Amino acid sequence: MLERGDQYFQELWTSLTDSDVYNGLRLRNLLRRLIHGETPTQQDKGVVRKLTRKEILTPEGNAFQVPLVQKYIEQLLEEEEA
Repeated sequence: MLERGDQYFQELWTSLTDSDVYNGLRLRNLLRRLIHGETPTQQDKGVVRKLTRKEILTPEGNAFQVPLVQKYIEQLLEEEEA
């Protein structure tokens, strides 16, 4: 499934940094922290709202809306850390 949806997931990941570098880094940083089991802070509120509008996170900001998106991002982060 991830192989067939690769283009969609890659576009989604790329779109997180299209607006500006600083905000894109904040979006990716929050996703990385969530995958590592951290909880969003009060300072993450704007980032959570943006990721909720993109239908990546739940409104609470503590979970991914779509498990396949989470799995894809986990794979990307594993590759970056390797």
